[in-house]
Amino acid sequence: MIFRNKGKKILFLTARTEALASSRTRVYQYIPYLEKAGIQCFVIIMMRHPSVDKAKLKLWKFIKLLFTGGIKYLRIVLLCIFCDVVFIQKTLLPIWRQNLIRLLNRNLIFDFDDAIYVSSQIYPSISDAMNRRRLGHILQISRGVILENNYTKEFALQFNKNILMITGPIDCKRYFPKKKEKNKNITIGWIGSPGTTPFLEPLSDVFRKIARHYPNVVIKLIGASPLKRQGRNIQIVEWGLNSEVENLHDFDIGIMPLPDNELAKGKGGYKLLQYMAIGIPCVGSPVGINSVLIKEGVNGYFADSEEQWYDKLQMLINNRALRESMGSKGREIAEQRYSLQVSTPKLVQFIKKLGYDGYESSAPQGE
Repeated sequence: MIFRNKGKKILFLTARTEALASSRTRVYQYIPYLEKAGIQCFVIIMMRHPSVDKAKLKLWKFIKLLFTGGIKYLRIVLLCIFCDVVFIQKTLLPIWRQNLIRLLNRNLIFDFDDAIYVSSQIYPSISDAMNRRRLGHILQISRGVILENNYTKEFALQFNKNILMITGPIDCKRYFPKKKEKNKNITIGWIGSPGTTPFLEPLSDVFRKIARHYPNVVIKLIGASPLKRQGRNIQIVEWGLNSEVENLHDFDIGIMPLPDNELAKGKGGYKLLQYMAIGIPCVGSPVGINSVLIKEGVNGYFADSEEQWYDKLQMLINNRALRESMGSKGREIAEQRYSLQVSTPKLVQFIKKLGYDGYESSAPQGE
């Protein structure tokens, strides 16, 4: 562990690696800009991969796991002491560990995106009640809270009034528009994970109807598991960090269906931001953050029934000029309101207001 003599230091305790969208967008993509400003960044991944928890470990592997875990927590203790700020991303540690970190460093920031207080989706081994107690406690002892939307803000305000809302953010340099070829198949796309694939199931009949009337339309699902009723026009591709943008560039229309429940209302809408940044129109359920990111008739449409989903998608399928104009407007909104280039200065200023005044503004500039 090496500390540079100059500059400030910040410890990020992240949920997982860059493969997890929330860790990538809420932590990792900020680091180059913070380091450019002379801020030394340390990252420790707090959560084991689910396969480790489920595996029956042999004795020597169990001993190795205990040893590496001990080293990790020793690093956490030392870094909490020597760093100026501890930034905890979506990780709900036991309350005694939260108190220990708070004892070692009073400048705590807690960041979360989804409505993790609704369901113990992050730590399925603990009860929902314990999940909420851990979240409530870390919110109370933190000096600042960063979250995604007004729905999660309402919950957080019960415990902490010092809140910064950053939706996304989306790196508009990584996600950019690509010129579409004329007379090619039209692709309706979705990006997500196997865990959120059930959100697509209510659209199965819509996809089948599109297949009957539009043989030139492909439904491309990135990161999804197979649907229960999968039509011939559906393509499922594996998600990968290096292939993600290339696959997104195949999309002509992006979709984000959501159920109308508490968990969905807490979603951050990152896939909508991806669609907007690459310059394509969005169609989504009028739930949660979707109702903020989608401007009806400007950068996309709302749909909350099978009939509406088909009608709105049909309008975009039939009108290339409409797709292009809405996509262009979506890109403009993403750049001006939700880009990494806009959000980084907000994060820096928020940290400054906590009394941590060592940051110089070296945030990425808008394109």
